[in-house]
Amino acid sequence: MLKILTVSLFLLLASLPAIAKPTDVYPVSCNQLWTAVKDTLDTPHNYSILSENDLTQRAAFVVIGKLVQYTDTVSLTPSGTGCAMKATLLEVGSDNADWRQFHHRLAQALARLQAAAKPAPAAPGPSPSTASPQPQP
Repeated sequence: MLKILTVSLFLLLASLPAIAKPTDVYPVSCNQLWTAVKDTLDTPHNYSILSENDLTQRAAFVVIGKLVQYTDTVSLTPSGTGCAMKATLLEVGSDNADWRQFHHRLAQALARLQAAAKPAPAAPGPSPSTASPQPQP
């Protein structure tokens, strides 16, 4: 009886990484992160979007190029000052390369969006003290 219990416990512990669903918290608003998620999923050679809901900020998609296609999901929820992303990418085995690639592509899309949102530096112009005074009528 003890052997069966021990084996069951080890099997359960070994399966925990496959059962766990990764949740990441990003220090940006959910609207910014949702824009990056949509930009990431909008690459037809990587992902096929099954459904996308802007109101609830959830998406279902399929990773292109896999032999067995699973429906993967991503959802966003506000979390304090940031946004929590729950991604469920199913893959057989302990190494979830699809999740790592999605996470990497999302980080790149978020960096591109943040770089585009930064204001351009002001062009140097005449300072008010060196500008010529305007004649008063």
